[in-house]
Amino acid sequence: MTAAHYTIIDLGSNSFHMLTVTKQGNGFNVVSKHKQKVRLAAGLNGQNQLDLETMEKGWSCLRHFRKLLDHIQPISILITATAALRIATNSQQFLTTAEDILQQPVNLISGIQEAKTIFKGVSFTENTNKELLVLDIGGASTELILGQCNDVHVANSLDIGCVTWLSHYFADNLLNEYNFNNAINAARQVISKVKEQYTKYQWELTLGASGTIQAVNEVNQVQKLTDDLSYELLQKIKQQCIDCQTMGALQIVGLEESRTPVFASGLAILIALFESLDIKSMQRSRGALREGLISMMFNDQMNFQ
Repeated sequence: MTAAHYTIIDLGSNSFHMLTVTKQGNGFNVVSKHKQKVRLAAGLNGQNQLDLETMEKGWSCLRHFRKLLDHIQPISILITATAALRIATNSQQFLTTAEDILQQPVNLISGIQEAKTIFKGVSFTENTNKELLVLDIGGASTELILGQCNDVHVANSLDIGCVTWLSHYFADNLLNEYNFNNAINAARQVISKVKEQYTKYQWELTLGASGTIQAVNEVNQVQKLTDDLSYELLQKIKQQCIDCQTMGALQIVGLEESRTPVFASGLAILIALFESLDIKSMQRSRGALREGLISMMFNDQMNFQ
């Protein structure tokens, strides 16, 4: 008998993801995963309206996902949309068509709901009793969550993202100290508003749950620049970016080509987080939003808190 399939779809501000799994013990097995760089947040204009071209790109991806769903036939489907669609003043136009295509409701979750779901995913996959600080740099928002086991002590969703920071601080396509400093300082200014909520705690482990952090880890694995994901490592990689001078010439050993467009902006945000919260080192988390959604499906807790 074929094991029951569970599918989650995450309409992120940078990429759209579709993940299908089966239950296995206290965890899960991945049946299939699909990802497309839609960069929804890049389609926001000065009035925070999504342009039609970007929406069409997103809908095209969802038509592909619908065909996959017809083939997979999961017993449960959970779909979320996050920061770019929270920001967009015409998000309902996108979501109405998205629901027609997918033939399923799309949950537009708040920043705090996203943060808490990310922490659920980390708790689900990491199996640790340590006090954790979890960072997730998305396309249009960055989530900071501090907690232990299933208890969240502090959760914030900040309006900082690798796609939006790209258009704000690297619009001239130059990789130089000036652009990096502006991007880092702007991120630090946003983080400063919530900094005291975290620094009064003594967490034991910092975990990163985003594509930027995965990319930094991949670069270090290949180049072996430092022993761990440290501030020193971020500075070394930042210098490698500056040495490339322009976005078009960005080539770093160990960095996948698909990650290059938003790598510098994501790196600037990560540096700001390290500086603001005095982080010494971090590890890459195996779980994040999608794993949190899976844990909710498995426990029949489809309501967001």
